[in-house]
Amino acid sequence: LNLSLEDPSFLGRNLLAGISFGQVTTTPALTPLKSETVFFAPKVGFPLGIDSTLTATYRYDEDKVKLTSASGVVSPLIVSDIGDKKKSAIILAYGLDKTNSVVSPTAGFKFDIMQEINGIGGDVSYQKSSLDFKTYSTFIRDDIILSSNVSSGVIIGDDADISNRFFLGGDKLKGFRNQGIGPFDKTYNDPLGGKFFTSVNLEASFPIGVPEEYGIFGGVFF
Repeated sequence: LNLSLEDPSFLGRNLLAGISFGQVTTTPALTPLKSETVFFAPKVGFPLGIDSTLTATYRYDEDKVKLTSASGVVSPLIVSDIGDKKKSAIILAYGLDKTNSVVSPTAGFKFDIMQEINGIGGDVSYQKSSLDFKTYSTFIRDDIILSSNVSSGVIIGDDADISNRFFLGGDKLKGFRNQGIGPFDKTYNDPLGGKFFTSVNLEASFPIGVPEEYGIFGGVFF
C-alpha cells in the first residue's frame, strides 16, 4: 500500500516536490522470513538539462522481520536479520534519457545511477550504489528491436540485511528463478543476498503476425 503525491512545478518553478508513504509486506518464496515495512519519503528533484534529472529523497523505514516457519529453521547467516530496525537514509538519483519514446523506445539510450546513504539516524549504517545502462536500436525495416542492459551495484558496510541486499533472477535477470542467483546457504537452502553484482542482458524482439495493437511480440534473450 503506497500513497504518493508529486508536484512537477512546485511553487510555479521548474522544481519537483513530492512525498510518499505506506506499508509494504514481503514474503520471499525461498526464505522463511516475512518483512513488514512502514515508510515515509519526501523528495525534491530538478532538471539538469532537457533529458536529465537529479532527485534527492529522504527515506525513513521501520522494518519488522520475523520467521514464517514454526520450526524456526533458518540459516545462521540471516538470524541477525530477524527483529525490528529503523532505517534513515538520503537517496540521490541521476537519470539521463536519450530514447525516442518513454513507453516503447526503439532507439537511443537510458542511464540511471543511484547512491543511498544509510545512517542519518536509525539503527543501521551502510552505503548502497547502483547503476543501470540500456540501449535500443532497430534493423530490417525497424521490425526487429535490439536492446542491451548493463546493471551493477555494490554495498559498503555490514548492516544491510536480507531485504536490502542484491538478488538476481526473475524479472531482474531472465532465465533464472527469483532470488536464484547469489550467495546461498546450501545446508538450509536459503538465499542470502549479495553485496555486489553485475549483469548483462541482450535481447531482440520481433513481430510474429499478431496485430500490433495487441502488444504481443516474439523475443530471444541472452
